[in-house]
Amino acid sequence: MYEKESYAVVGKGRPRVDAVKQVTGKVQYLCDMHLPDMLYGKAVYSTEHHANILRIDTSAAEAVPGVHAVITHKDIPHNLIGVTYDDTPVLAEGKVRYKGEMVAAVAAETYEIACYAASLVKVDYEVLPAVFDPREAMKEGAPILHEDKQGEGYQGNIHIVPATGGLFQTLRCGDVEEGFAASDVILERKFATCPQKPLPIENFCTLAAPDGNDDITIWSTQQCVFGNAGHIAAVLKMPLSRVRVICPAMGGGFGEKNQLGTEPVTAVLARKVGRPVKMELTTEESLMFTGTKHPMYFTYKLGAKKDGTLVALKRDCITGAGAYRSVAMLITMKVTYWGAGPYNIPNQYADCYVVATNKQIGAAMRGFGMAQPTFAMEVMLDMLAEQLGMDPLALRRRNMFHDGDHMPTGQAVRATGIGMVLDKVAQMSGWGE
Repeated sequence: MYEKESYAVVGKGRPRVDAVKQVTGKVQYLCDMHLPDMLYGKAVYSTEHHANILRIDTSAAEAVPGVHAVITHKDIPHNLIGVTYDDTPVLAEGKVRYKGEMVAAVAAETYEIACYAASLVKVDYEVLPAVFDPREAMKEGAPILHEDKQGEGYQGNIHIVPATGGLFQTLRCGDVEEGFAASDVILERKFATCPQKPLPIENFCTLAAPDGNDDITIWSTQQCVFGNAGHIAAVLKMPLSRVRVICPAMGGGFGEKNQLGTEPVTAVLARKVGRPVKMELTTEESLMFTGTKHPMYFTYKLGAKKDGTLVALKRDCITGAGAYRSVAMLITMKVTYWGAGPYNIPNQYADCYVVATNKQIGAAMRGFGMAQPTFAMEVMLDMLAEQLGMDPLALRRRNMFHDGDHMPTGQAVRATGIGMVLDKVAQMSGWGE
């Protein structure tokens, strides 16, 4: 062990490198950036939750003085993107699957002209029945969102797991039925977590500038710059080496900016007009178009001994992915494997579904899938402590992971911090005094 005083940095307060610029207003955010000859982009959003697109008429918008381009799905070189499965159109093609989905986009000399032109784009819809609750979307007879991908990425509205071809992600560790048989107390409860919408101070914004016919530079409020550069290159059908993505100072993200937002559409507009194009969402557009934390529905069945030792846990989860998959499969993978929290339970089963609904796409938000099951597990422990007449803190200490334990996935646990956290919380809160 070294004394804290022997370190130059560790244990010492260090100013943030951008702190002075932040508090003096000198940081240049993307919304402050302008390039010579820059145009302004504006999207046209679906007014329906679920509908076939019968016709998109852009003629009135194209006739507006100052408008340089109006694009639809026909102008997108490769119109499908995705994280674990390409099911998300850059611009809606054939049908819309949630209210607020991008259908078309305009590039114009001024923001005002772009807004006016976008309002003139006429979209004729054949409205279809919609489903908003993933539990209802799983039922026979529910409206189907992705008829064209049945048996490939979907069965009904249930996403097919790419790794297994099954309808749910699964975890099996030990034997839960034997565990429940050996339990003195068994609790079973249902939980639901709602979608939550992060709203950073800075909304989604993209500035794209073509460099001749071969290169493009994209400035974006993007939390996953290098990962998403490849997706943008695929949309443009350009080599990745020709696509440069830069994230300047970002005014908050909360996880939702991990995935693509305005980048593909802005890049296509810029390539079409041969000039820089900037697209910045309003707060209303951000609330409507960008992602939410995934709503989840849980059933937890927990078995324990009289002394509080956890013996068995069986849990099911239904994740509402929204209209397209995006990160829902990755989020739900974490729920499947680690939904019991930092507690050593020898017998665990989990079955977790990902289901499409006519809502905006689910996104990462603070914890990437761990906030939802953590809520369910911690409430279960409080209920168990009450039923056993046991101190909730003592119950958690009895069952927490220690270095050398193994998670239900078989991974060895190292450098665990849960004990220190519980001790510090107890100390600071005066627990037991």
